[in-house]
Amino acid sequence: MKNTEYITERHFIHRVGWLRAAVLGANDGIVSTSSLMVGVAAANTSHSNIVIAGIAGLIAGAMSMAAGEYVSVSSQTDTEDADIAREKKELAENKTYEREELASIYTKRGLDLPLAPQSRLISSCVMMPSRLTPAMNSAFRNG
Repeated sequence: MKNTEYITERHFIHRVGWLRAAVLGANDGIVSTSSLMVGVAAANTSHSNIVIAGIAGLIAGAMSMAAGEYVSVSSQTDTEDADIAREKKELAENKTYEREELASIYTKRGLDLPLAPQSRLISSCVMMPSRLTPAMNSAFRNG
């Protein structure tokens, strides 16, 4: 007898991105701060100077990570804005081709060709909220 019951498996591959970033950040902080402290200690200085160097390294590392994250997020936002602008231009210049391209994407994913034009309406409805996120990000970022 064939078991058709759906079995839920829990996979955590979608969490790898933040885990990787956390491990990389922690490792970077530990190695850079301890290296700084060892370097200062090698200069045959006092214990308090070594501690001050460690605190300075912690602060500098935190500022560096924050600045890096800001630049990374800003770059991603700029890229998404450029993609949206390009798609708007392409849609304005050749609406028919863009519709055919969208239908082709859906048929390659297994949707029957007669349903592909209907999927444009669904896609448009889904796209509206997804465009709200970058718009709100820009509003809060520039506001």
